[in-house]
Amino acid sequence: MIMKGGNILIPCGGTGGHLFPGIAVAEKLMEIGHNPLLILSEKEVDKEAIKNKNNIAWQSLPVMGWPGFFSKKIFSFSLKLFRGYKKCHSIFLTFNPDLILAFGGFISAIPLYLGLQQKLPLLLHEANATAGLVTKLFSRFSQYVLLGMKECEINVSSSKKIFTGIPLRKEMVKIDRIEACRSLDLSPARKTLFIFGGSQGAHGLNQLVLKTLPFLLERKDQIQFVHLTGSKDYEECLRSYNDLGYKALLEPFSHRMATYYSLSDLVISRAGATTLTEICAFGLPSILIPYPYATNDHQKKNAVVLEKAKAAFVFEESKASPETLSQTLKRVLDDRQLSQEMGRRAQLMFEPNSTDKIVEIVERCLCKRRK
Repeated sequence: MIMKGGNILIPCGGTGGHLFPGIAVAEKLMEIGHNPLLILSEKEVDKEAIKNKNNIAWQSLPVMGWPGFFSKKIFSFSLKLFRGYKKCHSIFLTFNPDLILAFGGFISAIPLYLGLQQKLPLLLHEANATAGLVTKLFSRFSQYVLLGMKECEINVSSSKKIFTGIPLRKEMVKIDRIEACRSLDLSPARKTLFIFGGSQGAHGLNQLVLKTLPFLLERKDQIQFVHLTGSKDYEECLRSYNDLGYKALLEPFSHRMATYYSLSDLVISRAGATTLTEICAFGLPSILIPYPYATNDHQKKNAVVLEKAKAAFVFEESKASPETLSQTLKRVLDDRQLSQEMGRRAQLMFEPNSTDKIVEIVERCLCKRRK
């Protein structure tokens, strides 16, 4: 039985890693007759990511992540929590949700709490290899915890855990490499390095890459770069590439991720769960430099999953040097067999039916509630 017309509240803002899977599921739910509403943060990254999705309804909450008891931001946190609660309560009154599907992060806490108060079905999607605080807090009250990685560490009964993988937006489809290069005035004959730090950029990663560029100068005519820098580092990065004479395409942020993945020979990135899913979906070798201040060091744990599968090389930002990074880059680019094998192993880790699996679970819970 397919249950039509369910009002599905989807808290998923704060980072692209939470938001993009939420968008993917919302689009599928709309296709089959449901009514999803995304709950986002007030961060600029959320506004940027959602701006081309005019068909999807969304609201933002004025909340922030937990700063710690002794933080100077505790007053701001408390004020935003109060305002966020009031706004979310108003959303519940007008939207009248039938189910909460939360993709983790601080944005999910208030909607899950209100959903619990109203005895709504709660579904939690945990993308990372280690569960976040909100997932841990609400997992015992949820119908299911949906795992983005089989290796996820979370203390709930096996009957509650379902491996679904991580949903990809429907536009994340591979296109012809030559066409992708030509559409961006890049050369199909050159090896392409795709560098990015996630939806908000990454200063430490950018600086390491800039320091590595001089070690690759002898290959200047053989390689090219696509680099998403974030807004703060864009000008500095642009100057560095231009001063050294590299062929490079730089943007602060982009909605053309599928095109960039399609033309890439090697990805250098952080290790957010959604980023790794995209890398695996496109079957690409990668060099991962986890964000060192991620909560519970979850990016490092994510990266280790790919490293153990021999699909990626992993460097700690504090220990990585331009010399070692350049040596690894050259090794992957020069060894076609290694590069292809890394890409093959990455692709084997991708779960292509993630969105459909989650939607099926949503409908199962809706049917059970309405019986």
